[in-house]
Amino acid sequence: MNKLYVFGDSYTTPYVCVDPQDSFWGLAGKQLGVEQIVNVSRPSNSFDSVCQLLIGMQNQYEYNWKEDFFIIGIPPLERVTIFDDHKDTEYKSTIFDQDWNEIDTTIEAHRGLVSAHFFGEDQFLITHADRSWTETQILREIYLLTKWLDGVGANYLICNLSRDLDKNNWWGPSEFVLKHAIDHDRCLLFENTYYSVNVGINLPPDAKHTKDWIGHHGAEGNKLYYETSIKDKL
Repeated sequence: MNKLYVFGDSYTTPYVCVDPQDSFWGLAGKQLGVEQIVNVSRPSNSFDSVCQLLIGMQNQYEYNWKEDFFIIGIPPLERVTIFDDHKDTEYKSTIFDQDWNEIDTTIEAHRGLVSAHFFGEDQFLITHADRSWTETQILREIYLLTKWLDGVGANYLICNLSRDLDKNNWWGPSEFVLKHAIDHDRCLLFENTYYSVNVGINLPPDAKHTKDWIGHHGAEGNKLYYETSIKDKL
């Protein structure tokens, strides 16, 4: 592999509770033997932002699909990406070489956009009023991504960084996309996520309490996620 591209939110952002070389994506890059890791994660990103970056940056890898690898992280679902009202918000990212030297860069495909949290409080917005519908929408986006990425022969994993998606969420709107995601071997969505694989084992260093174990993991939690869910898939 030539490059590893990492898309996600704070769970994959460099130096959030873990050094890059000890992160699950850093360990993946080492296993793949890549020359560079291009990390375009940012705290509070929504999955909309992840998709915007992945699609908007195609000019960097559209002729190198078979030489690069993509880790596509799914942040907590209750977030949306919105226009920043002409603030021209810059989107920064980091490139690491094999010795973990860093180059800071900017992604123009996300300039002028920011993400906002809802976490189920926006009951007036049907998108987030019911988790079953929220998950169905995400699975629909994942369906389209897999069809595109499989079509171009890309090497990738779509990794759930937050709570497990419900594999029993069978109802009319979800039936087709849920089956597709369950059967697709590049989708790690329903168990042993970055969050759930560590529950009861590794408490995140910045967790406020142990009730829900939500937080960002250090080296131990990242290593467990990598060894349990990522390593064999690579």
